[in-house]
Amino acid sequence: MTDLNPSAAAEQEAVFFARESFLGELKTLNRDHPNTGFGISLRTHSGEHYLLANARMPLPAAKSEGFPTGRRVACLENGDSFSSIEVLADSKSYETISPRAEAEILGNALDLIARIDTLTSIPAGCGSNVPQIAATGTGG
Repeated sequence: MTDLNPSAAAEQEAVFFARESFLGELKTLNRDHPNTGFGISLRTHSGEHYLLANARMPLPAAKSEGFPTGRRVACLENGDSFSSIEVLADSKSYETISPRAEAEILGNALDLIARIDTLTSIPAGCGSNVPQIAATGTGG
């Protein structure tokens, strides 16, 4: 195994934490909006690109291409751990949802981005000094 420099190791830790913590969030979005695909695009400050998606989101042939039918719902630029965090929806199904459902999705997407940014910004080793935040649903 190769040693990662400290910033690369911190990025990998943040990506792993986001992936493990928020796959359930995508499942919740899928349950609440069963005909819409959702994805999260994470870009690190070093230029790495990671994609997380629920079962309904079409996947790209290569992650550098992004989601092929992804429509940006919400985005955060220049966070502490990521240069960008985007929540995307499958544009083919997103066009048919009601304005109310679109507003709910936007609220959920903003909450999800805030949680990813907050939780992945907690310094490693803080342990008990950091309040425990549960990522159990998208809220809304």
